[in-house]
Amino acid sequence: MKDTAGGESGAGTVRVKALGFLSARLPGGRPVDLPVGSGGSLAVREAMRLAGLPEDEVFVIIVNGRKRVTADHLLTRGDEVTFVPPVAGG
Repeated sequence: MKDTAGGESGAGTVRVKALGFLSARLPGGRPVDLPVGSGGSLAVREAMRLAGLPEDEVFVIIVNGRKRVTADHLLTRGDEVTFVPPVAGG
């Protein structure tokens, strides 16, 4: 796992971002790049695990800033996945 707060996601990686309290669970509280295996894809669930994000604390998963997906979705090289926690207000 590589901290890449200042760079762009490489061709062999997926970028992992987290919002709200989930961001504190990422190393340094910053987006990280995870390597994509030789098969060219990485399941969202596996990305969560590798990034240290508990699945039960993720409410919404967004890929490339616009597509809502499930934990079974396969990410491909260059994708950016954002994990959003539940939000409550009053």
